[in-house]
Parts: sequence; structure tokens; C-alpha cells
Amino acid sequence: MNPRRRTWLPLLAIVPLLASCSLFGGSKQVDDSPEAAYERARDSFRQEQWEDAEDIFGDIWKDHPDSPLAADARFYEAEARYGRGKYNGAFELYKRFLTAHPLSPHSPLIQQRLYDMGTFLVEEGKEGLFGVLTYSEEGIKILDYLVAAFPHGDLADDALVYAADHEWRARQPLRAIGHLHDLIDGYPGSEWALEARIRLARAYRDVNRGTRYDGDALRRAKAQYLAYIDIVSADAAREREYADLLAQARTELAEVEDMLGRKMIEAADFYLRTGKPDAAQAELRNLVRDHPGTTAAAEARKRLGRTDEEETP
Repeated sequence: MNPRRRTWLPLLAIVPLLASCSLFGGSKQVDDSPEAAYERARDSFRQEQWEDAEDIFGDIWKDHPDSPLAADARFYEAEARYGRGKYNGAFELYKRFLTAHPLSPHSPLIQQRLYDMGTFLVEEGKEGLFGVLTYSEEGIKILDYLVAAFPHGDLADDALVYAADHEWRARQPLRAIGHLHDLIDGYPGSEWALEARIRLARAYRDVNRGTRYDGDALRRAKAQYLAYIDIVSADAAREREYADLLAQARTELAEVEDMLGRKMIEAADFYLRTGKPDAAQAELRNLVRDHPGTTAAAEARKRLGRTDEEETP
């Protein structure tokens, strides 16, 4: 399951908003007033002359900070930068605008712009530039800012799951874990919360790929698998709907259990090599108790039975 994609709002669709922001009427006057400059910027914006529009809007709010048009001019400066496709620069302008005008009516559109820019840069960065540079980090940075700036917005949970999905696929499970915890803890009612829990279990599991072993991470993976299974199984209708995913979660949980068991076998072998047979037996008994259905537990039972026979007079 991939995070849902949002439909980009064309810049020209908001041109009527520019007209509604104008505080003047009648014939256009050729002067240096903020009203006249705003009209010129509006015309450039409408004609997609983004660079000219950006420059004029920027001059308006900088030269006339007390003008009633200053706030909108500052917003549309960022919109014009966005229109140019200069997303990193637009991001900085949107941030500065929100710092100056945190309660702006433009905030919902800015939230959408941040999501669109962030996801676009993540996608563009998957291949990298000449195999070296990547835009993905910038994309994740924008998505993180979106969550911080709009924690109660419609796109915060989408941004978190998108970032985590990218990081997991990029084999960065530790980073994915952070975003998934933020989603589960901060947005328990999100449509992504249940999906995030199974992804979190897999991310903890994947910390152990290759030769690396982290028993704590595996135990956390087990806990998340069990939580997912319990939540899904608690509702009969949901259990039927998620039957295939539930079966997959149980299979993956069994694999994690076996990984934990195998490490206990290794620990028992270490104790035997270092002349501590009692500790080895205790480790094997713990294995049978904690992970009874695993192949590792079956091996532990055989070892314990053989040891018991050898110790019988």
C-alpha cells in the first residue's frame, strides 16, 4: 500500500484570488505606489512571467511593509518562486511567510504546496543526480517541516507515512522507525495508523538484516507484530477484511521469533565453549519457554533431552 497522492493545484487556478486581494479599482495608474506595483505583479503572475512577478511582489512587501497588500505580496512572491520550479527556494519563502503570518488564510494552500514539493523531491531524488547527489533528503526535510508547522492539518499523517515508506525502501529502517512512531503516537485515529504499526514491526526487524544483530530491536518488532495481530483480530469484520495481511503478519512474527531463538542457541553454545554448562542449559530452557513454536526451540528440546540422558546415572 502506497501513500495516497494529492492532486497538484495549478497556480493559475488561484489567479482569481489575486483579484480579490486588490484594494483598488478604476484605471491603472503609472506610479510607484504599492497598489500600482501589485497590479503589475498580478499581470505578470497571470501571464506566468514568474520571475518578474516574484521580483515585484518581493519589492512590495519589503519596500512597503505597512501596506495592506504586504502580506499577500509576500505570499505570492513564494507562489511565483514555486511557479518557476525553484522548490527549495519556494520552501524557504513559505517558511518565512508562515513565521510572519502564522494565521494566514493562505495556510491550507501552503500545506498542500509543502506536501507536493516534498513528495516530488523525494521521487526525483530516488535515482540521484549522476548517481551521486540526491534531492530526497530535501524532500524529507520539507515533509518534516509540514508536520511541525501543521500538526493538526489534513496532510501531517500522509507526510509521515510517505517519509517512512521512502526510508524503509531506501534501507534506512532506523529513520523509518522515527517517522512511524510519530505517526502512531501522534495520530492514533489516522487511516494510516494500523498500516504504520505493521511497517514499524518490519522496520525493527530489518535493523537486523545481514550480520548485524540487535536483540532489543527484534523484541520491539515482536511487540509490534503482536499489537497489530491483536488489533486486527479484535474485530471480526476487520479480521475478515485483513485476512491475508493478518496471515502475513503471523508468518513474519514466526520468523522474528526464530531469529530470537537462534541467537539464544548461539548464546548457549558460547556458554558451553567457556565451560558453563549450567548457563547453557538455562539459556536453552528459556528459549523453549519464550519461543516454544520455533525450530530453534525444537533444537533446544533435543539438546536438553540429550543432556539429561547423559547426566542420568
